[in-house]
Amino acid sequence: MKGLVVKEKSVILLKDNLEKPVPAKGEVLIKVHSASLNSYDLESAAGSYDSYFQEYGFDHPVQTGLEFSGVVESRGEKFDIGTRVYGYVHLITGCKTHAEYIVLPESYIAEIPPSLSFEEAASFPLGVLTSLSILEDLAPQKSNVKSNMNILIVGAAGGVGVYATQLAKLKGHQVTALAGKDHTDFLKQLGADKVYDYRDTNLADLPGNYDLLVDFSTKLKLDDCRHLLSAKGKFIPALPDDVNGGTSEDPQVGYLMVMHGDTARLKAIEPLIEGKSLLPIVEEVYGFDRYQAGLAHLKKSGKRGRIILNW
Repeated sequence: MKGLVVKEKSVILLKDNLEKPVPAKGEVLIKVHSASLNSYDLESAAGSYDSYFQEYGFDHPVQTGLEFSGVVESRGEKFDIGTRVYGYVHLITGCKTHAEYIVLPESYIAEIPPSLSFEEAASFPLGVLTSLSILEDLAPQKSNVKSNMNILIVGAAGGVGVYATQLAKLKGHQVTALAGKDHTDFLKQLGADKVYDYRDTNLADLPGNYDLLVDFSTKLKLDDCRHLLSAKGKFIPALPDDVNGGTSEDPQVGYLMVMHGDTARLKAIEPLIEGKSLLPIVEEVYGFDRYQAGLAHLKKSGKRGRIILNW
């Protein structure tokens, strides 16, 4: 089996002599077709999660890759051999997706909506599941009770932001997007009501009174944003830690941590995908043999949506 392996800190190599994983009860073997690249992969290669890997007994050779699409190769209780599936692996334990084959619990995956290609499907799971967690679990009130929230999304053009923008608008909220240059028309097409260029706009210049302020840029702190929040508004950093205030018990912080895939939530978005109201956003596709070019692309600013690797 081929896969990307971290040889040493921040050095990733493509290996072709890895052992194919074997599914346990409740799992299926999946031949990966497409897998996304995201900042987690660079952080993992740099050793950012080594202490967690050690704590949870992570012992797989491939430690990068969270989203995927592929085909089931062993019969499970829910999925038959040959079924096209997509999903999101466990953030810490178990197989990662930059490999030809993975095994996953069936509860982490869903059948790919018929209209999607493998590349498109691999761009969805993490962004959609993160966005739904924010809008349905962390919002000041459940979004099925309160629509028309005032939401600010920082980093709205990125791999998660593009789905948060679409889903927030589909749920009836007012969406303000903060992103880089030349994204205004793009983000308005996705549903943003207002778009600001972060290089031209200071936080102090924004109108404020946001019920949710979601930071996918991972650069903001609670103290930077509190003045922009409504009385019951929440600040939600994409990578919560002690520095940005994301791990505090402050009532104006929502702790965001989506640990693994979720079949029910992936199935719930299928009508939106098939109805073309929730669009896949793929910036570029590379073969796994060109993974270094893909990683270099990942480090560039101004990206839209996901970068995908194909076997």
